[in-house]
Amino acid sequence: MLPLRRGTLALALAGVLAAAPAQADGVGPVPDVRVGFPGHTVEAPVLQYCWMWPNEVSGAGEIGSAECAPRTERRVPLVRHDGALRLDFDRAGWRWRVRYVSTRSTAPACRTTKRAVQLGEHAYRLRRPGHPGTYRVTLSGHGPEGNVVAAFVWRYGKGRCS
Repeated sequence: MLPLRRGTLALALAGVLAAAPAQADGVGPVPDVRVGFPGHTVEAPVLQYCWMWPNEVSGAGEIGSAECAPRTERRVPLVRHDGALRLDFDRAGWRWRVRYVSTRSTAPACRTTKRAVQLGEHAYRLRRPGHPGTYRVTLSGHGPEGNVVAAFVWRYGKGRCS
């Protein structure tokens, strides 16, 4: 390891931190995850994330940075809707896995995982689970900037998984 002059590392880190994007609310760099249908949208709280910033390159070398943390302890919102939902996330190049677990039934038919269907650069369709009921929905996203996990509760109809 090469010795650094006093203050060199602090300056390098200050440069990286100054270049790192920050969210307006100061919580972190992760955009909101929004879920809903025409006329009704909620923010699905981000439960945890790992976010990576591009490496800073200079004549002295290269340094990268990342942040991984739980983001919120907020209650997950309830969405009541019988059709498919729309997920919006303000970053391109992401893939989303959707895990549905019934809040009432432990039957295997009341748990499933699906992929979100991409509608556009920042929009995805969430297909409803096979059986009516109330589900805790966990959204796991992966993209160029890192990983995000968010959640909400989805209730539609009455049936096998109610």
